[in-house]
Amino acid sequence: TLSLHDALPISNYVEKWSDRSSISLDFHSGLDKLRLPAPVETAVFRIVQEALTNVLKHAQANRVSVMLEYRNEELLVIVEDNGRGFQTEASLAEKERDGLGLIGIRERVALVGGKLNIESEPGSGTTLVIRIPASASAQQKVFAHELTPHFLGR
Repeated sequence: TLSLHDALPISNYVEKWSDRSSISLDFHSGLDKLRLPAPVETAVFRIVQEALTNVLKHAQANRVSVMLEYRNEELLVIVEDNGRGFQTEASLAEKERDGLGLIGIRERVALVGGKLNIESEPGSGTTLVIRIPASASAQQKVFAHELTPHFLGR
């Protein structure tokens, strides 16, 4: 299971989150013992944390599922809830004002060379689909830029 360095693995985190929030959570990981570069593992952990925080703050859901899969040299992360949903265009335009956390998720996904797709409509829940290139060569390309002055904010 993905872990954040020596912190709790995602499976432990989501279980504790479900207990604290009283929201039913299904967790599935098809990753077995796959290890990814630490920045990718950290990003995925933080993305799942932010997504679940959004569910708790905004969705009014009673069920969430989190799925991690490795397919076609991509890490696939899906977080789906049965909450109230939202108009995606309007919410993205208001994201900074509303604090939906989507901007943080989008930034974390971009930092590891991934893509975020948000599927939601009012009354029909929300699904975040994150695809992160996970082949060794793809990750080398992403992290070759990690120490550039731009990345360091200089």
